[in-house]
Amino acid sequence: MLPAIGVLIAFVLIVALRLRNVVFSASILLGALVIGATSTGPVDVFVTAFWSTLYDPKTLNVSLAVGLITVLGYSLKETSLMSDLIEGLRAVLPSQLLLAIIPAMFGLLSMPGGALMSAPFNEPEADRLGLRPEQKTYVNVWFRHLWYWASPIHSTPILAASLGGFGIIEFLAAQLPMFFVTLAIGFVFTRGFIGRGARSYQGLRGSREVVLGLTPIVVTVLLSALGAPIWAALIVGVALVFIIKKVPAGRSILIVRDGVRWDIVASVVSMLFFRSVVIASGSVSALFESVTRLGIPLLSILLVVPLLVGAISGTPTMGMGIVFPILLALFGTSGVHLVSVIYVGTISGYLASPMHLCLVLTNSYYKSELRSVYRYLVPSAILLYVISVVYHLTMNGALIA
Repeated sequence: MLPAIGVLIAFVLIVALRLRNVVFSASILLGALVIGATSTGPVDVFVTAFWSTLYDPKTLNVSLAVGLITVLGYSLKETSLMSDLIEGLRAVLPSQLLLAIIPAMFGLLSMPGGALMSAPFNEPEADRLGLRPEQKTYVNVWFRHLWYWASPIHSTPILAASLGGFGIIEFLAAQLPMFFVTLAIGFVFTRGFIGRGARSYQGLRGSREVVLGLTPIVVTVLLSALGAPIWAALIVGVALVFIIKKVPAGRSILIVRDGVRWDIVASVVSMLFFRSVVIASGSVSALFESVTRLGIPLLSILLVVPLLVGAISGTPTMGMGIVFPILLALFGTSGVHLVSVIYVGTISGYLASPMHLCLVLTNSYYKSELRSVYRYLVPSAILLYVISVVYHLTMNGALIA
């Protein structure tokens, strides 16, 4: 019981600290300390988590990738290639659509820190429109995650389909309406701060600027999709920026040096350590087992537990890895829409989680207050969840007692 209580206390603590604008890395490390201290073997948990984080290749790869993402964004901005691109896109797209397409475009590829890649691209247009930091954060985070409901190459729906025993096309066919619901929710909420007067459609002009500006990022995405390490693909992307803008070697070195955001890299490392502590302690599993032993109705478990696990785990794949096997065992043979309720619960909890990496990185980049971001993000996530649950339970055609 103590590990289950510990993970709840840790989650509440992290949320409270983040709402008071305590640095994310410090907040998450304190949460990890609580989880480890309330586990059955605190010393073993911390030692295991420390060495696991230190020697896991993902720690170096993700940290290096995130550091290079900040360099890419900084180099695009410093060389004016980004502003040229945005001007070219503005000549073709209305502002509200432009601000949605940029993060959605980067979201097509499931990669750590991807939200950090779209944030600099959205910034010039968002600044022109006078968006506040929390509004910029909401736009970047919300529209990046459209593809949970539609992309057959995204790791999250692939894992969910596999765990549920469905083909990816069958599974996504059930999720597709949520793609349009997510899009609609985003446009409704952003309509409040991106009005009609912001439209900037001017016809087909600026194609050269669009092609040149997109080249570094498109090449980066393609190399990553073809199997190149993300950090290697990013190095190529940064090099292309310097080549396109003919930046001298001396200035290139200065841009790389000044472009690294060490605070964001620290956030990533602390998140990876937190995840290792959660895994080593078995705290989330203990919480889930405690809930099932209380004799709570299955429908309540189906609706609440995925949300809670998604929010605590901080990653959708980890959350699904915990909740899918246990819940599917409880319900026995399940149709695609019943499994989808578990899926959307995990995703909705993750979207608004203070441990959501995309939210953390975007929040850090724009220097926004989480409390202000939640004014838009939490109602959006709740609305998405309610609509999705009603839809899937209706389609499932059976009430769970």
